[in-house]
Amino acid sequence: MSIDLLPDPDRLRAIITDVIDAWHAHEADLADWEAAERLLAGPEDPEWERLAWRLQLINTFQWHEEDRSRAHGAGDAVLAAVKRSIDASNRRRVQTIDALDVHLVHAATEAGVNAPGGVLHSETPGSIIDRLGVLGLKRYHVAEAVAACDPADRPAMQARLDTLEEQVSDLMDCLERLLADILAGRVRLKLYRQVKVYRDPATGRLRADVS
Repeated sequence: MSIDLLPDPDRLRAIITDVIDAWHAHEADLADWEAAERLLAGPEDPEWERLAWRLQLINTFQWHEEDRSRAHGAGDAVLAAVKRSIDASNRRRVQTIDALDVHLVHAATEAGVNAPGGVLHSETPGSIIDRLGVLGLKRYHVAEAVAACDPADRPAMQARLDTLEEQVSDLMDCLERLLADILAGRVRLKLYRQVKVYRDPATGRLRADVS
């Protein structure tokens, strides 16, 4: 199968790092999601790269919205606005994970490697990529803390960073093994959309999130 169809682990690592670095380089200009989406546009293709970039950008935006909610002195109006922003962001995140898995299922099926007799895996590639993105954010911010903390606290903070590095490495190994098993026909991909129900902010009605 072409490397354009299934994620390349080295390229995925670069995407996660590039999005986080780009965010922090332009943070002063990123007032809301629309600004982030406009200023930090990622690759147009291959499709998995576009979706992986978007997913990482959503997670990075959401991480910093959660920071806003914990800011000292944040009033009720700010907290309410951040809550709505995080709800909308989480919806985008779920939709993007689903879109990434839809792409990968179709790609594997069209390439003839989504073997009907292959075993099912308990977690999809999209959800693993989502977890790797969050770990990348944790690693970035703990590395900042290692550099900035009091020397007496540095060994403990460094131990946290070492744990995160190990978790990233282990999870990336799991993703590589899953992709290799898909290519070899040992594992098949089956799409289970994340079942979410949202209340429409405009009408107050419950709606299934299937778009």
